[in-house]
Amino acid sequence: MRCKALIIFAVLALAAAAALAAEGKPDARVSKLLGRLHIDYSTTDTGNFSIDYDLGSGRKQTVYIMSETETYGSLEIREIWTNAGNLDSEPSSDDLMQLLQDNNDEKIGAWSLESSDDGGPLAYFSVKVPTYLKDKDFSDMIQFVAQVGDAMERKLFDADDNQLNARRPFLPPRAETHSTRRIRTMARAAAA
Repeated sequence: MRCKALIIFAVLALAAAAALAAEGKPDARVSKLLGRLHIDYSTTDTGNFSIDYDLGSGRKQTVYIMSETETYGSLEIREIWTNAGNLDSEPSSDDLMQLLQDNNDEKIGAWSLESSDDGGPLAYFSVKVPTYLKDKDFSDMIQFVAQVGDAMERKLFDADDNQLNARRPFLPPRAETHSTRRIRTMARAAAA
């Protein structure tokens, strides 16, 4: 049994290492697209894109665009996401219900919870879109993600731009893909 766990751990560790090795280079297609749209951005040390989206009336929301894509058949998918902030380590049923109700209301995308660097749950909104979106459609998705994230941030924390929420300070997520985190989590579970 222990040998089987070690083999599973080794396979998952190799998969995680391969995924990390593939990261780090910004996708040139996104750079060109954001350039055509005249959208200012920065890149993270893992090659993802970060946009401080101005929502007007003094509010901003950081939106991330993943360089790494995933495929389903011949369809190439890219994730665009933002966060509302870090929830308490034991989120209230009201907070969780708010996220679920919002999932029902949104036409595209969904709220998810993921462990932040401090171990508490990070509430983030994500849309997964085809990489072939036209410029205007891509711009609309960035705006949509920013608006949905900001609205939830106000509902849950009554704060702005993930700088400080009413419950505890925002700790930005590691600049890696969600898939890499899932692989690392599975590797830890297999080792336990």
